[in-house]
Amino acid sequence: MNIDSTTKFRHDSQTFLNHILGYISIIEQELPEEATPLQSIVKELYTAGTRLKEHYFAFYALVESNADSNKIQYAVETINGVFFSLLKAAQLVRTKSFLYPEIQDDTQRILDSANRLYELTTTLSQNLVSGSTVAAPSKFFIPKAAKKETHHGRFLIIDDDPINLELLSQHLERQGHITCQAQNASDALNILKKAPFDIILLDLMLPGSMNGLQLLEFLKTDEHLRDIAVIVISSLEDPEVIAGSIELGADDFMPRNFDQNLLKARINNILEKKEYKKQSDKVLKQLMETQAKLAAELRDAASYVHSILPRRSTWKHVRADWVFIPSLSLGGDSFYYQPIDTDNFMLFLIDVSGHGIEAALLSITIMNILRSHALGNVNFKEPASVLSSLNSSFRLEEQNNMFFTIWYGVYNASTRTLQYATGGSPPAILVKPDSTHQELSTDGVIIGVDEQAHFSENSIVIESGSTLFLFSDGIYEVHTHDKNLLEWNEFIDILKEEANSCCLNPCKESRAREIITAVRSRMKNSTFDDDVSLMEFSFYD
Repeated sequence: MNIDSTTKFRHDSQTFLNHILGYISIIEQELPEEATPLQSIVKELYTAGTRLKEHYFAFYALVESNADSNKIQYAVETINGVFFSLLKAAQLVRTKSFLYPEIQDDTQRILDSANRLYELTTTLSQNLVSGSTVAAPSKFFIPKAAKKETHHGRFLIIDDDPINLELLSQHLERQGHITCQAQNASDALNILKKAPFDIILLDLMLPGSMNGLQLLEFLKTDEHLRDIAVIVISSLEDPEVIAGSIELGADDFMPRNFDQNLLKARINNILEKKEYKKQSDKVLKQLMETQAKLAAELRDAASYVHSILPRRSTWKHVRADWVFIPSLSLGGDSFYYQPIDTDNFMLFLIDVSGHGIEAALLSITIMNILRSHALGNVNFKEPASVLSSLNSSFRLEEQNNMFFTIWYGVYNASTRTLQYATGGSPPAILVKPDSTHQELSTDGVIIGVDEQAHFSENSIVIESGSTLFLFSDGIYEVHTHDKNLLEWNEFIDILKEEANSCCLNPCKESRAREIITAVRSRMKNSTFDDDVSLMEFSFYD
């Protein structure tokens, strides 16, 4: 490997390393004090970034010493292991920081730089191991300017000297432009009322009650005329006059003894910008139309998601109810429940990372796989087995860096036993007849991040008169009137209060809707930032 290639790789890779470490440093500095759950994850992210830098400096030494391919391969594999730690920590930060858009943006920049660095290193290692050489970087050169298209426009020339007017008119008309002349400000304003112009060539020394600077100020404050470009042409070359013209809105200033080619170039540049703005306005209009169409498609997609959710129903001694509120941008929530056989009842809730149609499609795909029992060689009565199979089937790198959380349970009606397992989801809340509650959760991690993850399951006997609540984090991760996040214990109290009120009033229409109303009454804004899914299961004799 030649010296130029080594230098280029070191330069490019250190650039991406600096991006990664720089944004990690920004996240550490901007991390709010109340974001306690993020602090340990950000620390892991910092550790992974520091380790990555250390390994790269060791890798540079190997590359520059022409080490054998085995050492190169081993070093790359070690670096890839650190890449995985960095990716995992960054994705967790991104998931947990939905309340802090700046942190999410900085985390995405870390992921982008890490991907670029990974591609760069992979290409280099493949060349080194195969014995290929890497081409040296090209030397810098100054390219010749491409020939620009000549644009034609309409010009108003304002000058008190007839000879100057004639000379400029001839010069412009020979280039294909259309010109009109005025010898004072009054005549110029009358002409501007009757016809549109692209550029005004303005002399500052004008006769009458309005000189050139005063006319310029008027033009740039008039809503109908201010978009016309103005080039000041004057024999007054005082820096204060030039600065004053620019401050008043002149697009350019040229001395009276200007070079014709220079004027031609500046005119063409202005006309080119006007044409670019015209095209940009056209594109912007098309973009707005596309956004309106996309918004309609998102509404249709949200309606479709709503249409395939389960019916509110009763199975044996279990009554099910739910509320689903999609956010303004379609999200990745989905849930379902159905009998597996005559004695077992399946229930689950999924929350895919991110928003939009892509997240919704993945969520619906997973839901359909579970409800149709399409996972191969899986016993759907064993929650841990289901989550393990999902984790191996939906790997992060194969889903465009999307992952998901899940709560999955199976209720046996004969034994009244609920078996359950969780993958990074909020715990389900079981409110018992004596008004105590229990959080139902296991130690499973987010699905799709760690292929070697282990999932366990727990079980609990459900007493008659109990209520089980399953929900996504969008229902409780909200800002209250005092701008703080709704406290977990306060949310639990809402669930318990509604569960108890139903016992006192069995005819109450929907506890799930009452819970949404109670949460909204504490919110600063009435609109949820994320999808909200809430399922309620009531157990009777």
